[in-house]
Order: sequence, then structure tokens, then C-alpha cells
Amino acid sequence: MLMKKIIKIVSAVIFILLIIAIYNSVYFDIPRNEIISKHAKGASDFLELADGSKIHFRDEGNKDGEVLLLVHGFNGSLFNYEPLVPYLSDNYRIISLDLPAHGLTGAVKSDLYSHTAYLNVIEEVVEILEVDKFYFVGHSMGGMIAWRYALDNLDQLNGLIIIGSAFFGNEQEFENFQTINAPPVAFELIESKFFIRLLEYITPRILVKEGISQSVYDQSIVTDELVDQFHDIILMEGTRVAVGRLAEVHEDDFIANPLDLRKITIPSLIVHGEEDNLVDIRFIDHFIEQIPNSKLISYPKTGHMIPMEVPLQLSEDIREFIN
Repeated sequence: MLMKKIIKIVSAVIFILLIIAIYNSVYFDIPRNEIISKHAKGASDFLELADGSKIHFRDEGNKDGEVLLLVHGFNGSLFNYEPLVPYLSDNYRIISLDLPAHGLTGAVKSDLYSHTAYLNVIEEVVEILEVDKFYFVGHSMGGMIAWRYALDNLDQLNGLIIIGSAFFGNEQEFENFQTINAPPVAFELIESKFFIRLLEYITPRILVKEGISQSVYDQSIVTDELVDQFHDIILMEGTRVAVGRLAEVHEDDFIANPLDLRKITIPSLIVHGEEDNLVDIRFIDHFIEQIPNSKLISYPKTGHMIPMEVPLQLSEDIREFIN
């Protein structure tokens, strides 16, 4: 009798703790204007595309210098490049943007979130800003978009800089990637349609912190301020639904023919962190083997977020590459 009573009490306590945990993990959308007013600082601005979508971007640095276009990775934003920009802004015009479903751009009117849609967005942004030639800098997913952009717009590019990105030539390589790498829990959850829907409402801050922690080697980078910024942005009105739609089509863009890379004849710099837990360095081999004029630089004691982790070293290598 006593044992049954203890079991009931323990069960009740576990149930209450579970309810509290769920309650503390449920976050409602934060109005778009509130997030923008909090985080759109400095050179932040918005431009409107032909379909009415508004894209958050920054155009800063030396207006007479050569142009660097910075594109972030999955679940990232132009804020990921903030530590890098000051080291380059004296010589270069630096344009960065938030892709649809990301950053302060968030959900867009077109409701299109594939890599093809992103390529179209970049083409339109470049045209609106009247940029003729530029260096395309892409981090992680942004690196995938960068080399795809190069295939169709080689005449626009002075060079290609691919940071912390992978290339998969077939299904087996992609399966090996999924087995070897250790993605954050949130990334694993969005592979399930059920959890995609769930994450539209339950987005615990601890998952965000875990994701950032797993992305960097130096844990001192993972400040409360940084975690709050990532968490705020994902909670912006409409963003979680947009990220869910991106996740549903994202894997369709992963696998490509390595021989296509041979068409990229411009100078290309491949940069990778040797302690990258999200994209193991072995998955960059196709870039080195197939892009004719490519150079690899790897950083020891550096994880996935290279622009945030070693911005000074990265800036020096970018300068040397351009010069």
C-alpha cells in the first residue's frame, strides 16, 4: 500500500515537472516590428523585391573598394559576420544579407525557401544594389549557394570564398555525412515533420544554446547575449513556419555532380575549421579536387562558425587571397 502511494506521488511530481518544462518551452511569435527595432542596428536596411518580399541587408565599408557579398548558413544570419566586417571595411565594400526564413528577413511573401529561390533573391539584390562584379563569400549552406551561383553567373564574380561548407556527390556520401557528423539536437528534430510542426510552438532556449555551443570550438563565444539574439530571431513572427518549409526542401539541394565544379574557373578559397562538428573537413574534398584554381586553408582549434571564431585570421587570409 505504501509502495503504491509512493509511486503515485513520484508519478505526480514527474507529471508536474513535465508540464512546467513544456510550459517554459512554449514561445509565441514575437511581432516582427519588435524584433526588427531591437536588432536592426548600424547599417541595417531593407530592400523590397519585385514580389514584395523585404530583405534585410547591410551595405558598409569602403564604397570605392572591391565588393564582398557575404551569405550566411542554415539558421544563421548576417549577424554571424559582424566580428569579421570591421577587419575588412577599410578596403572593401561589404554587402551582407539575410536569406528568406533567416535573420530579420524571416518569412517572405513568395513563400519560397529552396536554394533555387535563394539564388534568385541574390541575383535580384545584386541588381538592385547595382553591383557588377564581386567576391562571393558563403558560409555553410551559404557556401552551397555560392558555388551554385558561380555556375550560372561566372562573369559577375572575381572570386569564390567557401567557408565551412560540404559537397556531396552521391547518396552514399550524404549518408556518411549524416553518420559521422554530430548536428545539434534542433537540427535532428527538424528532419521529422512532426517535430517541425512542434518546433513552431515549442522552441526552448536551451536547444538554441546547445546548437551554438556545438558549432564553435571556443565556448567563451557562447554568451547569453548571443544566445538571446539567436532565440529572438527564430521567434520572429512567421519565421518558425518558414524554417519548417525550408527544412522540408533543404535536403533536395544537397547532392550534386562533382564534375560541375570544374566549370568554376575563377580563383576559389576553401576555408574550414579542423574542429568542425557540423561539417567534417573530409567532406570538402570535391572542392579541392574539382575546382581548377582552388586553395585550402584550415584552422586548428576552430569549429564551424569561422567568421565568429577567428575573424582576424580569416580577414587576413581573405585579403591575401584577393591581393
